[in-house]
Amino acid sequence: MGISLKEVSYSYNPKRKGTKYALKNVSLEINERDEMIAIIGESGSGKSTLVSLFNALKIPTLGEANVMGITIKKIRKRKENYNSIRKHVGLVFQFSDYQLFEETVLNDVMFAPMNFGYKKEEAKEIAIKALNLVGIDESFYEKSPFQLSGGEKKIVSIAGILAMEPDILVFDEPTAGLDPETKKKMIELFRVLNRDLHKTVVFITHDMNIVMEYAKRVIVVADRTIKYDGTKEELFLNHLDIVKDAHIDYPDTFIISKMINEKLNKNINQLLESKEELLEELLKDE
Repeated sequence: MGISLKEVSYSYNPKRKGTKYALKNVSLEINERDEMIAIIGESGSGKSTLVSLFNALKIPTLGEANVMGITIKKIRKRKENYNSIRKHVGLVFQFSDYQLFEETVLNDVMFAPMNFGYKKEEAKEIAIKALNLVGIDESFYEKSPFQLSGGEKKIVSIAGILAMEPDILVFDEPTAGLDPETKKKMIELFRVLNRDLHKTVVFITHDMNIVMEYAKRVIVVADRTIKYDGTKEELFLNHLDIVKDAHIDYPDTFIISKMINEKLNKNINQLLESKEELLEELLKDE
């Protein structure tokens, strides 16, 4: 099981004459475990709308979504309860304030397990485990989440989603506005969740260096639909038209290695994942 979209379109105003779609005719499969997926594309392309379909935060206007074995279609006569889906697919918003509402950090992270039926002591144990995993010290537990820095708020909001113990974690611009150190810490956490806990991690980003170093699969959203779904290597080497048309930047390692190859007549791999790997390649020739 996992996430499956079949010819899904979504409109924010479906009843209006001349309906305009934020997403059009999207088909997609995401596995329940072990994927690390970057969703990229310029602002307004439909990325955030796409991920909000992954846990039934939005319901397809046309087409069908199936999440963890539960079919999601346009609601007609009765309102469906999709809480069971949201336990399996956790979505972390770009703006942390949308997900923080309790008086203390600990209570905020405890909310999800208590909402899913755990007793208070059980919920507290789960919350502390989640806070430890993201590196939040015990001294923060009784603080108001609204008094934290932007980076701390974002990390606490991630702990709140982890406390639901989901199989798939979806992050909308998780590193936006973070300083380099916090950004690195955040992405390394994704690697732990994916590699060590075998969770599928999906993240929206504009940072191609993060894509190059961490993503195993890349989805390009442009013109309100999916233009590419495959490896980063295939995208940057063989689909230059998509990169250009979707206004996607190239990773730094790709740009630098290309310049070195052209200027110094070298043959350095243009798809090195990090600047550290690029430096190692350069030092081999010294």
